[in-house]
Amino acid sequence: MPAINLPTRATGLTCNVPRRPDWSRGSFMSCCVRKEKTMNILASSHYVIKTDRLFTPDELRGTFWVEIEAGRIKHTLTEQPSGIEVLDATGFLVAPGFIDVHIHGYGGHDIMEASSEALECMATGLPHAGVTSFLPTTVGARIATLQHVMTTLSSKLATVEGARPLGWHLEGPFLNEKMPGAMNPEDFEIPTIANAEALLDSGPVTLMAMAPEREGAIPVIEYLVSRGVHVSIGHTDTDFEHAVAGIAAGATSMNHLFNVMRPLLHREPGPVGAAFLYDVYLQFIADGVHTHPATIALVSRYLKERLVLISDSILAAGLGIQGEFVFFNGLKVTVDETSVRLPGGRLAGSILTLDRAVRNVVNIGGLDLASAFRAAGQNPARSIGVTERGIIRPGAVADIVILTPDLHVSSTICEGSVVYSA
Repeated sequence: MPAINLPTRATGLTCNVPRRPDWSRGSFMSCCVRKEKTMNILASSHYVIKTDRLFTPDELRGTFWVEIEAGRIKHTLTEQPSGIEVLDATGFLVAPGFIDVHIHGYGGHDIMEASSEALECMATGLPHAGVTSFLPTTVGARIATLQHVMTTLSSKLATVEGARPLGWHLEGPFLNEKMPGAMNPEDFEIPTIANAEALLDSGPVTLMAMAPEREGAIPVIEYLVSRGVHVSIGHTDTDFEHAVAGIAAGATSMNHLFNVMRPLLHREPGPVGAAFLYDVYLQFIADGVHTHPATIALVSRYLKERLVLISDSILAAGLGIQGEFVFFNGLKVTVDETSVRLPGGRLAGSILTLDRAVRNVVNIGGLDLASAFRAAGQNPARSIGVTERGIIRPGAVADIVILTPDLHVSSTICEGSVVYSA
């Protein structure tokens, strides 16, 4: 079969949007526009990717053929099989697709809109950044609001094209009012098993962020874990002891480490100290704004085995537009070249994408490529109990990102289909 050659350089996302959109008033314009139609780049669902730099995420040098059939990885071969279509990625980096477990919005839409258009825009737009699966992430809203979002969209999680939603990430509502970030602390709810049960009965909750120091939080963490939910510690004013108690109860992640939590002090190490000492996954926003470049280097050097890169992005991500945006609840933010801020200057999520996060931990943090790909794929997958994504091996889901040597996305394959090609 003839080989299909990849383009030489990724280009990015074309968006048709107003310069200063007001998404709260329904002026939605789809910005999930591909520069070229790529769904039919391959004639068959059975093909091989040829590459001389394969990351499983461990780096393999030489010439390899990754055989894909019916959306799964069938074999990794050292000789070309005969009679099978070839996608030639020689000179490119072939790695597991990125998994964003903490993302609120993208491409002009926020998941809190509770619209099919928002979910579809995220799913079809995120492959531009190499993302093949994600957790649509809510904010700390009232339980009734969260129930509405989940009941409206949960049935669509398994059917949207593009990056696969793997369930819900509820960032709240059992958070500390002292650490709201950009959220409204008046919307935070009391952590009770009844409240948690009401949320879990509304949709497939995969991850929930909580403040373990709140009264009643520890039994709720134990309950969530018993229901198969993964718990992270975040938006918290907890001391070290309560953070450790949360981990002992079953919390396995830190929600955007360092951000919106009590800092590390030598006499009160707090949640950051617990994160350093205990074997939990560390969500991290590597944009150089939420975290100093030296902090990016610190986690890249000392915490890479547990590092989980996240975007924490909002609706402005992927647009390349600066100006004022309005969230679903009327909250106004200003987007500049690198950040999203409330009128008082407080950060309100990010415009980071995971491909840029990978470049930052490599170029700023000095992280090796295999560890960077692990932080964007395998570690996020493991942090939510997923074993068949974030890795290239026989039997795994064929979620793959193909990058240029300077780590720009050239093509993205979701469940065996090429859904984006620059």
